[in-house]
Amino acid sequence: MNYSVLHICDYAAAYKGGFINALEFLRKDLKNEGVEQVYLFPHRALSTNAKNWIEEMRADGATVYVQSESFIKNISLVKRIVKNHNVKKIFRHFNDLKIDAIIRFFCPSIPVIRFFQCTYTATGISHKIRTMLYKKDELFGVSKSVTEKAEKSFPDKEIKTLEHALSLDRLSKVDDFTKTDKISCLAVGYNCKVKGIDLTFEVFKRIREKYDALLYVVVASHLEEFEAEIRNHFGEKPDWLTVLPPTENIGTYYHNTDIILSPSRAEGALPFVVFEAMYCGSLAVVSDIPQQITDKVSTVRYFKSEDLDDYEKVLSKAIDDVKKPETDKERQTAKEEILKNYSMQVWADRFKALI
Repeated sequence: MNYSVLHICDYAAAYKGGFINALEFLRKDLKNEGVEQVYLFPHRALSTNAKNWIEEMRADGATVYVQSESFIKNISLVKRIVKNHNVKKIFRHFNDLKIDAIIRFFCPSIPVIRFFQCTYTATGISHKIRTMLYKKDELFGVSKSVTEKAEKSFPDKEIKTLEHALSLDRLSKVDDFTKTDKISCLAVGYNCKVKGIDLTFEVFKRIREKYDALLYVVVASHLEEFEAEIRNHFGEKPDWLTVLPPTENIGTYYHNTDIILSPSRAEGALPFVVFEAMYCGSLAVVSDIPQQITDKVSTVRYFKSEDLDDYEKVLSKAIDDVKKPETDKERQTAKEEILKNYSMQVWADRFKALI
Protein backbone atom coordinates (compact mmCIF):
# COMPACT_ATOMS: atom_id res chain seq x y z
CA MET A 1 0.00 0.00 0.00
CA ASN A 2 2.58 2.58 1.21
CA TYR A 3 0.41 5.62 1.72
CA SER A 4 -0.76 7.68 4.70
CA VAL A 5 -3.93 8.85 6.38
CA LEU A 6 -3.95 12.12 8.30
CA HIS A 7 -5.68 12.48 11.67
CA ILE A 8 -6.38 16.14 12.40
CA CYS A 9 -7.29 16.34 16.06
CA ASP A 10 -8.41 19.48 17.87
CA TYR A 11 -7.24 17.88 21.11
CA ALA A 12 -4.78 19.20 23.70
CA ALA A 13 -5.80 17.58 26.98
CA ALA A 14 -3.25 16.95 29.71
CA TYR A 15 -3.41 13.18 29.22
CA LYS A 16 -3.68 10.96 26.18
CA GLY A 17 -6.85 9.37 27.49
CA GLY A 18 -8.74 6.73 25.57
CA PHE A 19 -8.90 8.89 22.44
CA ILE A 20 -5.16 9.09 21.75
CA ASN A 21 -4.53 5.58 23.03
CA ALA A 22 -7.04 4.27 20.49
CA LEU A 23 -5.38 6.12 17.61
CA GLU A 24 -1.98 4.85 18.71
CA PHE A 25 -3.30 1.28 18.89
CA LEU A 26 -4.57 1.71 15.34
CA ARG A 27 -1.20 3.06 14.19
CA LYS A 28 0.64 0.04 15.52
CA ASP A 29 -2.02 -2.37 14.26
CA LEU A 30 -1.54 -1.01 10.72
CA LYS A 31 2.25 -0.88 10.93
CA ASN A 32 2.79 -3.95 8.75
CA GLU A 33 0.10 -3.06 6.22
CA GLY A 34 1.91 -0.15 4.60
CA VAL A 35 -0.44 2.53 5.92
CA GLU A 36 1.14 5.30 7.96
CA GLN A 37 -0.87 7.30 10.50
CA VAL A 38 0.08 10.98 10.58
CA TYR A 39 -1.16 13.33 13.31
CA LEU A 40 -1.81 17.07 13.39
CA PHE A 41 -2.63 18.75 16.72
CA PRO A 42 -3.62 22.36 17.55
CA HIS A 43 -1.06 25.02 18.41
CA ARG A 44 -2.33 25.29 22.00
CA ALA A 45 -0.96 21.78 22.65
CA LEU A 46 2.48 23.38 22.94
CA SER A 47 1.38 25.42 25.97
CA THR A 48 -0.29 22.57 27.88
CA ASN A 49 0.87 19.24 29.28
CA ALA A 50 -0.14 17.75 25.92
CA LYS A 51 3.38 18.54 24.71
CA ASN A 52 4.65 15.77 27.00
CA TRP A 53 2.60 12.97 25.46
CA ILE A 54 3.22 14.37 22.00
CA GLU A 55 6.94 13.94 22.59
CA GLU A 56 6.29 10.43 23.89
CA MET A 57 4.42 9.63 20.69
CA ARG A 58 7.28 10.94 18.59
CA ALA A 59 9.81 8.94 20.61
CA ASP A 60 7.66 5.86 19.95
CA GLY A 61 7.89 6.40 16.20
CA ALA A 62 4.71 8.38 15.50
CA THR A 63 4.71 11.15 12.90
CA VAL A 64 3.28 14.17 14.72
CA TYR A 65 2.86 17.78 13.60
CA VAL A 66 1.56 20.77 15.55
CA GLN A 67 -0.22 23.70 13.94
CA SER A 68 1.12 27.24 13.86
CA GLU A 69 -0.80 30.22 15.23
CA SER A 70 -0.84 31.59 11.69
CA PHE A 71 -3.69 30.62 9.37
CA ILE A 72 -1.48 31.20 6.34
CA LYS A 73 1.30 29.01 7.72
CA ASN A 74 -1.23 26.27 8.50
CA ILE A 75 -2.31 26.24 4.85
CA SER A 76 1.30 25.55 3.85
CA LEU A 77 1.70 23.00 6.65
CA VAL A 78 -1.35 20.96 5.67
CA LYS A 79 -0.41 21.01 1.98
CA ARG A 80 3.13 19.93 2.84
CA ILE A 81 1.94 17.05 5.03
CA VAL A 82 -0.43 15.83 2.34
CA LYS A 83 2.30 15.92 -0.33
CA ASN A 84 5.24 14.59 1.69
CA HIS A 85 3.31 11.69 3.24
CA ASN A 86 1.16 10.77 0.26
CA VAL A 87 -2.04 11.30 2.28
CA LYS A 88 -5.01 9.52 0.71
CA LYS A 89 -7.63 10.21 3.36
CA ILE A 90 -8.19 12.69 6.19
CA PHE A 91 -9.85 11.78 9.48
CA ARG A 92 -11.18 14.81 11.30
CA HIS A 93 -11.66 14.61 15.08
CA PHE A 94 -13.42 17.48 16.91
CA ASN A 95 -14.13 20.83 15.26
CA ASP A 96 -12.04 23.82 14.16
CA LEU A 97 -13.53 25.98 11.42
CA LYS A 98 -10.21 27.39 10.22
CA ILE A 99 -8.64 23.98 9.69
CA ASP A 100 -11.89 22.69 8.19
CA ALA A 101 -11.78 25.51 5.66
CA ILE A 102 -8.17 24.68 4.79
CA ILE A 103 -9.11 21.05 4.19
CA ARG A 104 -12.06 21.91 1.98
CA PHE A 105 -10.44 24.58 -0.17
CA PHE A 106 -6.82 23.42 -0.33
CA CYS A 107 -7.26 19.62 -0.28
CA PRO A 108 -10.52 19.29 -2.25
CA SER A 109 -9.73 15.92 -3.81
CA ILE A 110 -8.93 14.11 -0.56
CA PRO A 111 -11.85 12.24 1.08
CA VAL A 112 -12.65 13.40 4.61
CA ILE A 113 -14.22 11.27 7.32
CA ARG A 114 -15.42 13.42 10.19
CA PHE A 115 -16.14 12.23 13.73
CA PHE A 116 -18.46 14.02 16.12
CA GLN A 117 -16.77 13.32 19.45
CA CYS A 118 -19.52 14.95 21.51
CA THR A 119 -23.06 16.24 21.13
CA TYR A 120 -23.35 18.70 18.25
CA THR A 121 -25.98 21.42 18.30
CA ALA A 122 -26.75 23.50 15.22
CA THR A 123 -26.51 27.18 16.10
CA GLY A 124 -25.87 30.40 14.21
CA ILE A 125 -23.68 31.25 11.28
CA SER A 126 -20.98 28.76 12.30
CA HIS A 127 -23.38 25.88 11.63
CA LYS A 128 -24.25 27.25 8.21
CA ILE A 129 -20.54 27.40 7.41
CA ARG A 130 -20.02 23.84 8.64
CA THR A 131 -22.94 22.62 6.53
CA MET A 132 -21.09 23.94 3.49
CA LEU A 133 -17.68 22.65 4.57
CA TYR A 134 -18.98 19.18 5.48
CA LYS A 135 -21.03 18.74 2.30
CA LYS A 136 -18.75 16.10 0.75
CA ASP A 137 -17.58 14.54 4.01
CA GLU A 138 -18.57 11.19 5.47
CA LEU A 139 -19.94 11.75 8.99
CA PHE A 140 -19.80 9.54 12.07
CA GLY A 141 -20.91 9.88 15.68
CA VAL A 142 -18.93 8.18 18.43
CA SER A 143 -22.08 7.00 20.20
CA LYS A 144 -25.71 6.38 19.30
CA SER A 145 -26.91 9.51 21.10
CA VAL A 146 -24.25 11.69 19.44
CA THR A 147 -25.27 10.35 16.03
CA GLU A 148 -28.96 10.99 16.68
CA LYS A 149 -28.25 14.58 17.70
CA ALA A 150 -26.06 15.19 14.67
CA GLU A 151 -28.75 13.81 12.36
CA LYS A 152 -31.06 16.58 13.51
CA SER A 153 -28.42 19.18 12.67
CA PHE A 154 -27.56 17.67 9.27
CA PRO A 155 -30.87 16.17 8.06
CA ASP A 156 -29.61 15.79 4.50
CA LYS A 157 -26.60 13.69 5.52
CA GLU A 158 -26.39 10.01 6.38
CA ILE A 159 -24.55 9.79 9.71
CA LYS A 160 -23.18 6.46 10.90
CA THR A 161 -21.92 5.39 14.31
CA LEU A 162 -18.50 4.10 15.31
CA GLU A 163 -18.30 3.91 19.06
CA HIS A 164 -15.02 4.64 20.79
CA ALA A 165 -12.77 1.98 22.21
CA LEU A 166 -11.66 1.61 25.79
CA SER A 167 -7.97 1.58 26.60
CA LEU A 168 -8.31 -1.47 28.81
CA ASP A 169 -4.60 -2.27 29.07
CA ARG A 170 -3.85 1.03 30.79
CA LEU A 171 -6.30 0.18 33.57
CA SER A 172 -3.89 -2.42 34.93
CA LYS A 173 -1.40 0.33 35.85
CA VAL A 174 -2.09 0.94 39.52
CA ASP A 175 -0.27 3.28 41.90
CA ASP A 176 -0.21 2.99 45.68
CA PHE A 177 -3.60 3.77 47.18
CA THR A 178 -4.93 3.28 50.70
CA LYS A 179 -7.78 0.79 50.35
CA THR A 180 -10.71 1.30 52.69
CA ASP A 181 -12.70 -1.57 54.16
CA LYS A 182 -15.85 0.55 53.85
CA ILE A 183 -18.08 0.76 50.78
CA SER A 184 -16.45 3.24 48.40
CA CYS A 185 -18.24 5.19 45.67
CA LEU A 186 -16.49 7.17 42.95
CA ALA A 187 -17.68 10.11 40.84
CA VAL A 188 -15.72 12.14 38.29
CA GLY A 189 -15.98 15.81 37.35
CA TYR A 190 -15.83 19.28 38.85
CA ASN A 191 -19.05 20.68 37.34
CA CYS A 192 -21.55 19.73 40.02
CA LYS A 193 -24.62 20.78 38.04
CA VAL A 194 -23.78 19.07 34.74
CA LYS A 195 -22.25 15.95 36.29
CA GLY A 196 -24.95 15.68 38.96
CA ILE A 197 -22.45 15.76 41.81
CA ASP A 198 -24.86 18.00 43.74
CA LEU A 199 -27.43 15.18 43.52
CA THR A 200 -24.84 12.77 44.87
CA PHE A 201 -24.15 15.09 47.82
CA GLU A 202 -27.87 15.14 48.65
CA VAL A 203 -28.24 11.39 48.30
CA PHE A 204 -25.21 10.77 50.49
CA LYS A 205 -26.75 12.91 53.21
CA ARG A 206 -29.58 10.37 53.20
CA ILE A 207 -27.74 7.08 52.86
CA ARG A 208 -25.16 7.97 55.47
CA GLU A 209 -27.91 7.48 58.03
CA LYS A 210 -27.86 3.77 57.17
CA TYR A 211 -24.55 3.02 55.45
CA ASP A 212 -20.97 3.84 56.44
CA ALA A 213 -20.10 4.55 52.81
CA LEU A 214 -17.37 6.83 51.46
CA LEU A 215 -17.51 9.14 48.45
CA TYR A 216 -14.47 9.90 46.29
CA VAL A 217 -14.65 12.56 43.59
CA VAL A 218 -11.93 13.01 40.96
CA VAL A 219 -11.57 16.71 40.13
CA ALA A 220 -9.27 17.44 37.19
CA SER A 221 -9.66 21.24 37.16
CA HIS A 222 -11.57 24.16 38.74
CA LEU A 223 -10.80 22.81 42.21
CA GLU A 224 -11.68 26.09 43.91
CA GLU A 225 -15.14 26.07 42.32
CA PHE A 226 -15.67 22.49 43.45
CA GLU A 227 -14.58 23.26 47.00
CA ALA A 228 -17.04 26.16 47.02
CA GLU A 229 -19.80 23.71 46.11
CA ILE A 230 -18.78 21.51 49.03
CA ARG A 231 -19.03 24.46 51.40
CA ASN A 232 -22.39 25.39 49.91
CA HIS A 233 -23.76 21.91 50.63
CA PHE A 234 -22.09 21.02 53.91
CA GLY A 235 -20.52 24.13 55.44
CA GLU A 236 -17.28 22.20 55.75
CA LYS A 237 -16.13 19.05 54.01
CA PRO A 238 -17.53 15.91 55.68
CA ASP A 239 -15.04 13.24 56.69
CA TRP A 240 -16.65 10.70 54.34
CA LEU A 241 -15.87 12.84 51.25
CA THR A 242 -12.43 12.78 49.61
CA VAL A 243 -11.41 14.88 46.62
CA LEU A 244 -8.89 13.08 44.40
CA PRO A 245 -6.49 14.61 41.84
CA PRO A 246 -6.45 13.44 38.21
CA THR A 247 -4.03 10.67 37.33
CA GLU A 248 -2.85 9.01 34.14
CA ASN A 249 -3.11 5.67 35.96
CA ILE A 250 -6.84 5.96 36.50
CA GLY A 251 -7.04 2.22 37.20
CA THR A 252 -5.67 3.10 40.64
CA TYR A 253 -9.04 4.59 41.54
CA TYR A 254 -11.19 2.09 39.67
CA HIS A 255 -9.62 -0.96 41.30
CA ASN A 256 -10.33 0.56 44.71
CA THR A 257 -13.94 1.48 43.97
CA ASP A 258 -17.02 -0.57 44.81
CA ILE A 259 -19.55 1.59 42.93
CA ILE A 260 -19.02 4.05 40.09
CA LEU A 261 -21.55 6.90 40.02
CA SER A 262 -22.56 8.86 36.94
CA PRO A 263 -25.64 10.92 37.87
CA SER A 264 -25.08 13.40 35.03
CA ARG A 265 -27.78 15.72 33.80
CA ALA A 266 -25.96 15.95 30.44
CA GLU A 267 -23.09 14.22 28.65
CA GLY A 268 -21.46 14.87 25.31
CA ALA A 269 -21.26 11.15 24.53
CA LEU A 270 -21.31 7.79 26.24
CA PRO A 271 -19.15 8.29 29.38
CA PHE A 272 -16.58 5.52 29.22
CA VAL A 273 -15.46 6.20 32.78
CA VAL A 274 -18.46 4.05 33.74
CA PHE A 275 -17.37 1.10 31.60
CA GLU A 276 -13.72 1.45 32.64
CA ALA A 277 -14.68 1.21 36.30
CA MET A 278 -17.02 -1.70 35.61
CA TYR A 279 -14.24 -3.52 33.77
CA CYS A 280 -12.18 -3.16 36.96
CA GLY A 281 -14.97 -4.66 39.06
CA SER A 282 -17.19 -1.75 40.10
CA LEU A 283 -20.96 -1.81 40.08
CA ALA A 284 -22.47 1.13 38.20
CA VAL A 285 -25.26 3.51 39.24
CA VAL A 286 -26.10 5.83 36.36
CA SER A 287 -28.77 8.40 35.44
CA ASP A 288 -30.99 7.41 32.55
CA ILE A 289 -30.23 10.34 30.24
CA PRO A 290 -30.07 9.28 26.56
CA GLN A 291 -26.29 9.69 26.35
CA GLN A 292 -25.76 7.11 29.08
CA ILE A 293 -28.20 4.42 28.00
CA THR A 294 -26.59 1.48 26.24
CA ASP A 295 -27.69 -1.94 25.05
CA LYS A 296 -24.08 -3.16 24.91
CA VAL A 297 -23.57 -3.59 28.67
CA SER A 298 -26.54 -5.17 30.40
CA THR A 299 -25.53 -4.73 34.04
CA VAL A 300 -25.65 -0.93 34.34
CA ARG A 301 -28.06 0.09 37.12
CA TYR A 302 -30.11 3.09 36.02
CA PHE A 303 -32.12 5.59 38.06
CA LYS A 304 -34.50 8.31 36.86
CA SER A 305 -32.47 11.41 36.12
CA GLU A 306 -32.70 14.08 38.85
CA ASP A 307 -35.01 11.88 40.93
CA LEU A 308 -33.37 11.82 44.37
CA ASP A 309 -35.70 9.15 45.73
CA ASP A 310 -34.96 6.80 42.84
CA TYR A 311 -31.24 7.60 43.01
CA GLU A 312 -31.23 6.73 46.71
CA LYS A 313 -33.17 3.51 46.05
CA VAL A 314 -30.86 2.27 43.27
CA LEU A 315 -27.69 3.25 45.13
CA SER A 316 -28.86 1.60 48.34
CA LYS A 317 -29.56 -1.62 46.45
CA ALA A 318 -26.09 -1.50 44.90
CA ILE A 319 -24.49 -1.00 48.32
CA ASP A 320 -26.45 -3.97 49.66
CA ASP A 321 -25.27 -6.08 46.72
CA VAL A 322 -21.56 -5.18 46.77
CA LYS A 323 -20.46 -8.05 48.99
CA LYS A 324 -23.02 -10.66 47.93
CA PRO A 325 -21.38 -13.70 46.26
CA GLU A 326 -23.94 -13.69 43.45
CA THR A 327 -22.87 -10.18 42.45
CA ASP A 328 -19.59 -11.61 41.18
CA LYS A 329 -21.52 -13.03 38.22
CA GLU A 330 -22.79 -9.52 37.43
CA ARG A 331 -19.25 -8.19 37.48
CA GLN A 332 -18.00 -10.97 35.21
CA THR A 333 -20.85 -10.40 32.74
CA ALA A 334 -20.01 -6.70 32.60
CA LYS A 335 -16.34 -7.41 31.95
CA GLU A 336 -17.12 -9.87 29.15
CA GLU A 337 -19.60 -7.49 27.46
CA ILE A 338 -17.19 -4.56 27.66
CA LEU A 339 -14.37 -6.64 26.19
CA LYS A 340 -16.63 -7.87 23.40
CA ASN A 341 -17.94 -4.45 22.41
CA TYR A 342 -15.32 -1.89 23.38
CA SER A 343 -11.85 -3.43 23.17
CA MET A 344 -9.18 -1.66 21.13
CA GLN A 345 -8.95 -4.52 18.65
CA VAL A 346 -12.71 -4.52 18.00
CA TRP A 347 -12.61 -0.75 17.39
CA ALA A 348 -9.47 -0.91 15.25
CA ASP A 349 -10.97 -3.60 13.02
CA ARG A 350 -14.04 -1.43 12.45
CA PHE A 351 -11.93 1.67 11.84
CA LYS A 352 -9.66 -0.09 9.34
CA ALA A 353 -12.69 -0.70 7.13
CA LEU A 354 -12.81 3.09 6.62
CA ILE A 355 -9.16 3.24 5.55
